[in-house]
Amino acid sequence: MDNKIRVLAVADPAVMGYIKKGVLKNFDADITFDIFPWEKYYSTMMNVFEGDAEYDIVMVAGHLWKRDFIEKGYILPIELEEEDILPIILKEIKYNDKYYLSPSFCDGHMVVYRKSKLRDIVGYLPKDVITPDEYIDIAFKLKNAGEKIVMKAHESEIFTDALPFLRLNGADVYSENGEILCDDTRIVEGLCEYVHLSQCAFSDTDTYGNDEVCKKLQSGEAAMGITWSGQLGVVCDEKAKNIDDLGFCTLSTAWNVTWSFAISSKCKDIELANKLLKYLRSPEVDVLAGEVSGAPVRRKSYISGGEKYPWYLCQLKMIENAKLLPDLLNAGDKNGVLYDEIHKAFRGEKTANSAMKEAKIRIKEIENK
Repeated sequence: MDNKIRVLAVADPAVMGYIKKGVLKNFDADITFDIFPWEKYYSTMMNVFEGDAEYDIVMVAGHLWKRDFIEKGYILPIELEEEDILPIILKEIKYNDKYYLSPSFCDGHMVVYRKSKLRDIVGYLPKDVITPDEYIDIAFKLKNAGEKIVMKAHESEIFTDALPFLRLNGADVYSENGEILCDDTRIVEGLCEYVHLSQCAFSDTDTYGNDEVCKKLQSGEAAMGITWSGQLGVVCDEKAKNIDDLGFCTLSTAWNVTWSFAISSKCKDIELANKLLKYLRSPEVDVLAGEVSGAPVRRKSYISGGEKYPWYLCQLKMIENAKLLPDLLNAGDKNGVLYDEIHKAFRGEKTANSAMKEAKIRIKEIENK
C-alpha cells in the first residue's frame, strides 16, 4: 500500500475543525480531504458510489442514509471501540449487529435566542426543552413587538427544519417501519403552522441556509432561531455580538443525525482507513473538533466542556431524546420529494394539503420502481 487515503466530506464546522486544529497533520499518512457544500454533497457522493470518482472514506448522514448504503453495498463494516461514545449514537451507527459508521459530529435541532429580548418581550426565558407550540407562541410575541426570528427554509434545508413542527400533533412523516404518512391530517396541520411561522421571519427566509441563519443570530438581527447543533461553535465564535446574551434550548420534537465517516466498498486500503477513523473519533480529536463545531459525540466531551460551552448540557438532552427517522431504502430520493413539496407549500405555490398528498404519491412511485 502507498500510505495514501482520500476522504470525501461535507462542508460543516466539525470537518473544518479537523483542518483548523491541525488534526490531519498528526496522522502518519498522506490524507486528501475533499470538502463539498451540503447542496452539492449528495450528488457528489453518489458519483463516488457509482464509480465516477475514487474515495476510500465518505461522510454519511448517519441513520438517514445508513440502511440504503449498506444494503446496496456502498459501504463496509468498520472496527469500532465503544468507550464513552453516547449510547444513542452507538445505536444509530450499528446495523445487523455490525458497526458501519464512525461518528464525527451531531446535527440536531437547537434553539438560539437573545436573552435580553425574551426577558423584555416574553417575560421569561424558556426551559431547556420546549414544545413547538411554545416556540410558535414566543415567535409571535416577538413579532408583535417588532422583532424577527430566523428560519432555515432554503429548499435544501426545509424538510429537516420543518420536521419538529410537522410532529407537533404527535404524528410523524414515516411510520417506524418506513411507511409514508405525510398526508396525515396532523402532519398537514403541522406544516400549516410552520408556514404560518414564516410571518415572524425575514421576507427572504426561503433562501436561508446555515450561513444566513448564523449571521442573523450572531448580529442580533434575529431575536430567536433554530439551527443545527453542529453549527453552534460557529454561531458562538468571536463574530457574535454580546455573546453572553445568547441563550439555548431545544424542542421536544427535535430530530438528530450523527454525521459519520464510512469506508467505501471501493477503498484501496481498509486497514489504513480504519486507523484513520479510530484517530478521528478519539477522545482528544472529539474535544478539538467539538470546539469548532460545538457538537462532539462523546459523553466526556460534553461533561468536561459544560462550563465553557453553555449549550453543551442542553444539547446532550437533545441528542439523547431526539426522535430519529426510520432506516429507509432510497432515503435520499424519498426525502428529496419532501424537501421539494414542503418548499412549494412554504412559498405559497401549493396548499399544505396538496403538497403532502403529492409527496405521498411521488414517494410511492419511488417505492414501486
